[in-house]
Amino acid sequence: MTSSFSRRSFLGLSAAGAMFGISSCAGFSGGGGGNSDGDRSGGSASLDVSWWGDASRAALYDEALDLFGETHSDVTITSQFADLDPYLERLATTAAAGSLPDVLWMRDTHIGRYAAAGSLLDLSPYLDEVIGTSALGDAGVASGTVGDGVFALPTHYVGQAILTNDDLLAAKGIDPNGLVTWTDLADAATASADGAAGIWGLQDATLDTTHRHLEAFIRQSGGELFTEGGGLGADPALLEEWFEYWKSLRDAGVVPPADTTTEANATGWSGDLLTVGKSTIRLASTNHFKIVQDLTDAKIGLHSVPAAAGSTNDWWFFPPILLSVAAETGSPDAAAALMDFFINDTDAAAITRLNQGAPSSAAVRESLIPLLNEEETAFVDQISIEMEYPSRPFPIRPEGAEQFNSALTRTGEEIAYNQRSVSEAVATLVSEAHGYLPEA
Repeated sequence: MTSSFSRRSFLGLSAAGAMFGISSCAGFSGGGGGNSDGDRSGGSASLDVSWWGDASRAALYDEALDLFGETHSDVTITSQFADLDPYLERLATTAAAGSLPDVLWMRDTHIGRYAAAGSLLDLSPYLDEVIGTSALGDAGVASGTVGDGVFALPTHYVGQAILTNDDLLAAKGIDPNGLVTWTDLADAATASADGAAGIWGLQDATLDTTHRHLEAFIRQSGGELFTEGGGLGADPALLEEWFEYWKSLRDAGVVPPADTTTEANATGWSGDLLTVGKSTIRLASTNHFKIVQDLTDAKIGLHSVPAAAGSTNDWWFFPPILLSVAAETGSPDAAAALMDFFINDTDAAAITRLNQGAPSSAAVRESLIPLLNEEETAFVDQISIEMEYPSRPFPIRPEGAEQFNSALTRTGEEIAYNQRSVSEAVATLVSEAHGYLPEA
């Protein structure tokens, strides 16, 4: 290319077994490939940038990188992407080899592992010098803090929510804005279920692949799913209470049988029971709101997660989409500048918009509002409103967090399919967790 700024996008393939697309280079060319001396002295630099997602996301982020290049003509950038599971597998491989991409998107389930292993750059010297953090709120820097260092910052947030079919609820005279407590949720689900019409009142959260709502439930009682040291922090009695809540609704015919839920979950959002008008309420992520609304003519509502009676009211948390820099990067200054660009640049946000969630910067979220449609605005407003609530620190997820998440799904299945009682299944869950979670 004639310009010193260049970008080659490695197209991610969704075919089974594909890690990254084939281009003039293969895989991650990785951290350490930049010009360290040039970067630190203000000369040329090179960066490998990677994220997970599909080709449509890649097109948006490549366009944003072009915008970055207009004011950073001395930086050569190679972009790479893949579907989530291959992406995470490849990160593990390259981290072990010390060749992570220079700038990479991370999940909160992985930040603790990679930071503790020394794979990520401590961003502390760049905070508020190169990377602005003033618009991120109290949770912004904390979400990437591991020990005494800051190893990631959020570019976007998602949240926990309940989605409602407001048409079905209105037909039963139920106000979705009244779902304040878990008891309110159960009552509304029971009142709106219509067996004769094949409509369920609520979908089974224990059979989902993620369990953020359980985490909210535990935090509402003043506890944590994980301790600061990475051990299991949840009170087994609270875990039993959660699973009993869903079992009682399933036994009452308010929540679908396990087979019905499993089959619907396998179809994705297009066949989701809420989408097809076969349930009135479901727990979901805030960013699923627009997906569902785009797939149905029914009026879908977006509401905050119910709270436990007597909740401490400081339980709110927002799973961040994190951006990090490889410890071995040869271009740390350029990497920090690119991080600031993706976190704080309103023109970049106008390109990428809500593709990964609601921007972490309050100023950036506000700048997007005139560009958004009704559903997108509702999503951003929901995050902004909830972020104003008080929030206590959120422990970094330990290395075994993903294994525990899978164990939670398995526990839900054992209970839903009547293979074990709630007490037996939870006892096994807790006992086994001690084998892969720290005892701290």
